[in-house]
Amino acid sequence: RLMLFRVVMITTLLLVAIYVETVSETLLPVNPLYFLIAGTYGLTLLYAVALRFLPFLWVQVYVQVIFDLIVITGLIYLTGGPGNRAGFMLLYPISVLSGSILLYRQKSLALAGLATLFYAAMLWAVRSEWVPPGQGLSDVPGMPGKHVLYSIFVTGVACATVSLIGSYLAESLERVGLKLEEAAEQVADLQELHQVVVRSIHSGLVTADLGGQLLYVNAFGEGILGRRLGELRGKRLRELFESVLFEPSALEARASHQGLERLEIAYRRPSGEELELGVSVSPLATADPRNAGYLLVFQNLTDIKRLEREVRMNEKLAAVGEMAAHLAHEIRNPLGSISGSAQVLMGEANFSAEQTRLLAIITRESKRLSDTLNQFLYQARPSVETRGPVDVGGLISEAVTLLRNGPEVGPAHRVEFEMDHGPHVCLADPYQITQVFWNLSRNALEAMPDGGVLTVGVTARDSQFLLSVRDEGRGISRDEQRRVFEPFHSTSPMGAGLGLAIAYQIVREHHGEIQLHSAPGRGTEVLVRLPLVRVPVPA
Repeated sequence: RLMLFRVVMITTLLLVAIYVETVSETLLPVNPLYFLIAGTYGLTLLYAVALRFLPFLWVQVYVQVIFDLIVITGLIYLTGGPGNRAGFMLLYPISVLSGSILLYRQKSLALAGLATLFYAAMLWAVRSEWVPPGQGLSDVPGMPGKHVLYSIFVTGVACATVSLIGSYLAESLERVGLKLEEAAEQVADLQELHQVVVRSIHSGLVTADLGGQLLYVNAFGEGILGRRLGELRGKRLRELFESVLFEPSALEARASHQGLERLEIAYRRPSGEELELGVSVSPLATADPRNAGYLLVFQNLTDIKRLEREVRMNEKLAAVGEMAAHLAHEIRNPLGSISGSAQVLMGEANFSAEQTRLLAIITRESKRLSDTLNQFLYQARPSVETRGPVDVGGLISEAVTLLRNGPEVGPAHRVEFEMDHGPHVCLADPYQITQVFWNLSRNALEAMPDGGVLTVGVTARDSQFLLSVRDEGRGISRDEQRRVFEPFHSTSPMGAGLGLAIAYQIVREHHGEIQLHSAPGRGTEVLVRLPLVRVPVPA
């Protein structure tokens, strides 16, 4: 900056010299000015080169300002001394000021002293006639001493004052700069802390404007939603969550609760996976007291909700078991007597066709009631474990053959079976696993009263046995899916609501998983997963 200032001043002086030479050749000695200006340009280039090699900045400042003071003294000598009308006396304070900005107070005062010393030396040399007086300095030799001293004093005071002001301003700017650097570091630290907190929190965070357009989502939220910020930014929350609960008016109403009210919504990832999310909405406030938008905090509640349903289901299963234990004693014996008596009467007496039909109804309904009672008893007291290495794929294959030839499959039904090469060996109770298949397949056929394709698939994948039972029936709504494995909950008017509950309990006892995927009008698929074992099947 000091060199740039010097170039500007010298260039201005060059233009003035050219103008003066054009107007009058006797007003000023312009030829020496040209030499002085050219020398200053050369020194400036030298300073620019030295700036890269000299390590101490204050040394360079001193050298440059001292040469500037010499040049200024020469200009004053050539243009009239204390009374010069060109105003070059002002260059002393200006040069001192430029150096004071870069130096501390003591060093800048030294520059002021040097400027005063150069000026005094020039006047003393002319007054003592050591040098011939320049143009405009002819009256200096006869000038009273007090006038000379006054001129030197004024110049010294001006330079010292400018030096103090410049150094004070420089020190103030330096302090302000340090404070700004500290403030910038604090802001950077706060931003980093904010980013760390946002990245570390195990909840999804979404910010949106007043129109419900998404502005930001943290990394954990990206993982839950299955989407990146780039594709979400600008998307409306109403479209993202596919719910009118995220319309701007609804967001404003819920934000008034300050996040104390939590929504529970269903969300479908781009991969098709369905999640249950808990979402709370709060106002996003800034320094402006007006609301700047909304902050959504959400968690993936899918596993928690599944565990809650399992707990409720286990409680119901326990209640069913307790009830079954009481019913077994109260119903089984009388029911056996009724069924046995009806069979004896049908074999020994001559009844009319109508009476025989009624006895057959008694026998059939007694058997159905007995089967229901046996299901109750299974819930209360599972059969003694007879688990061992079993080729579950072979069991399912045999069961499919029986199903195709059984009364459950009507003329409009078709059963398709697909099985890979396995192996399909699991540690299981063959009777219970077969029971699971029958319960699932019968439910699937009941869901297709007008016919359709029942597809059964058996595969071995990732150390797991996978059984798939898929129908083309009416499908099951989302709310119904949450209750299909609960006892006594049936989607069929003729069902007791125990088939899927028993299948669920058997699979869980075999350390497996059972899942249901369905949509109204698109059919239903039930998936059963069991752990495979590397044990040879007994011959």
